[in-house]
Order: sequence, then structure tokens, then C-alpha cells
Amino acid sequence: MARPKKHESAAARQAAHRQRAKEQWIEVDRASYDALVARLESLQQAVSHAAAAGDALAQQCRAGSVDTLLDNLIVAFEQRAAPTG
Repeated sequence: MARPKKHESAAARQAAHRQRAKEQWIEVDRASYDALVARLESLQQAVSHAAAAGDALAQQCRAGSVDTLLDNLIVAFEQRAAPTG
């Protein structure tokens, strides 16, 4: 026995797909996205250079990917902000 159809037509199926996509994805200005990526890559390079020059925080945070670098920066600053005692 065939599975019952979820949508009455191809147009209804496409409309449902577009609605799901609209709920899951956002539109981003390409120029703004590219500028953000460039800034993150500059940050990673600056941290790498500072670590090579002996900066302790940079050495603690240096990472092979921007995502990991950001995670490391968050942890480092949370540790510094944590109450001592």
C-alpha cells in the first residue's frame, strides 16, 4: 500500500519546503559576511603573532581555527572574571 501524500501538489510541497527553510535559515548580506570573516582571520593572525612574541594570553588562546580561538578567548576571559577566593 502506498504511503499517503503529505501535500496535495508539487506546489504545496515546494511551499512547505520554503516555509521550513525560512524558519531554519537567515539571509545575510554577502559583503558584511565576507568582512566579518576577514576580521576573524585578522584576529587569528594577530593572536598567533602575539603568541609567537611571548604574550601569555595569546599563547593560552591560540588555535588552529577561528571557532576554537573564539572558544578559547571566552574561556580565558571567563576565568579572569571569575571571583577568586
